[in-house]
Amino acid sequence: MKQIEGIYRVDMLGLYGWERFSTAFIQDGEFRSASSKHFTAGTYKLDDGGFQMEGQLTQYSNHRPLFGRKKVKELPVEFIGRIDDGIIDGEARVPDGSRNSLRFRLNRMPVVN
Repeated sequence: MKQIEGIYRVDMLGLYGWERFSTAFIQDGEFRSASSKHFTAGTYKLDDGGFQMEGQLTQYSNHRPLFGRKKVKELPVEFIGRIDDGIIDGEARVPDGSRNSLRFRLNRMPVVN
């Protein structure tokens, strides 16, 4: 099993390319991510090179449209991705059967002693 615990820079694929979205903390089965406009809290599991996260996203400033929804404050989310050399690349979606998804890339930050 791959070692993935650590701090990650989270980028989202937007209209103009990859944009910085948040900073994530992955440790002991817990996933935490935050920016100046939102936070996500959830749990994750690993399986054969894959990463799955289920959590709750909460926006607290200037609610931006997400997953085809406008003015969203709280939203359950799931993320499914692949792990490759310190990068977790995949898609996030709302677990209600919606076809809308967002592409995310988590880049592991180097450890500084």
